[in-house]
Amino acid sequence: VHVIYRRTIDQMPADREEVKCLLEEGIDVIELARPQQLLVENGKLRSLLCRRMEYRGDRDASGRKIPHDAPGSDFEIPLDTLILAISQNAILDFFGKVPVAVNHRGYIEVDPLTFETSVSGVYAGGDVVNDGPSSIVEAAADGKAIARAILGRPEVGDEAESVDVIDTVDLLRRRSHREWRVPVPHSPVEERKNFAEVVRGYTALQARTEAARCLDCNRYCSLCVGVCPNLALQTIQVDPGEHPDISQVYQVVVLTDLCNECGNCTTFCPTAGEPYRDKPRLYLDRDEFEAQQDNAFMVFRGPGLDGTECWSMDARWNGEDHHMELAGFDGDADLNLPEPYSSMLALLQGLRCSASHLPAAVAGDHIRPQPSLQGRGSNRGGENRV
Repeated sequence: VHVIYRRTIDQMPADREEVKCLLEEGIDVIELARPQQLLVENGKLRSLLCRRMEYRGDRDASGRKIPHDAPGSDFEIPLDTLILAISQNAILDFFGKVPVAVNHRGYIEVDPLTFETSVSGVYAGGDVVNDGPSSIVEAAADGKAIARAILGRPEVGDEAESVDVIDTVDLLRRRSHREWRVPVPHSPVEERKNFAEVVRGYTALQARTEAARCLDCNRYCSLCVGVCPNLALQTIQVDPGEHPDISQVYQVVVLTDLCNECGNCTTFCPTAGEPYRDKPRLYLDRDEFEAQQDNAFMVFRGPGLDGTECWSMDARWNGEDHHMELAGFDGDADLNLPEPYSSMLALLQGLRCSASHLPAAVAGDHIRPQPSLQGRGSNRGGENRV
């Protein structure tokens, strides 16, 4: 068996583990060779005409070296069987004569929320839908969304109530120590001469050891907080029991006055997020706040009308101004507030209870400082208030 590749092994976009197994089994990798033509004699494949490639120092948009034809370097590789392995596509013949909607790339079109296909009652997720191959994590998320849709359960609700507070000190201590991956067991090279599985499963002890390496990012991530050089990102603690649309106790906010948008948090984000843009952005400067159109918040702290400390917030959300005050109530789990008030309430309570040390503006300096209506929405002069 030979693998013919127009670049060198170090440029292969294959998983390193697969390349390692390839070399272990003694498979010959013919590097810097580009197939040119099939040579056939008497109706049978005789060889493959290839051309040598060479690097000349230039790279493509992804940073990979670009191979160029080396003039006068054609050569033959004798063979009688050729397997063309370029790209991949989904085989959808199991639908039979039932038509299923696919996009221009050949992937199944599904509802973005329920993942139901154009065939009623049939759901699809993972590599076969919409944008095609991604990651096993996203495939697992698709599977959970499909299960919720089939069972008729909302995306959030009962699950949020079961979220508990974790020992973050213990978790951070565990994260500070590197635990190497438990090697995946493989069958000996000399036994790989049939169609038996090469990759073997873990023993119960190995499985538990490997699972113990989990960093519980779904419960407490905050990697962006740890890598921010300016301490512009901070973690606050909210109560999911009071906010059913929030599933994690620990949330991240951005102190915009400290953020220089270096992008460090984006580089280290384990998902595809941009924390300095995606997370709630808190402002201290009125002019900068009013220059925003969305995802902008100003927190105010000071004595209220009754002399007790009053926490309030202005928000710029979808181009509109909003105001909320906490004076007189601590929140109500039955308060069915629309956005942005649901987010504002979660932020205010989280900041007041777990991050009161963070800077805030002086109370009374909000957009329009007339008294607000407790627990009730109104619109005064174009500003929405609660």
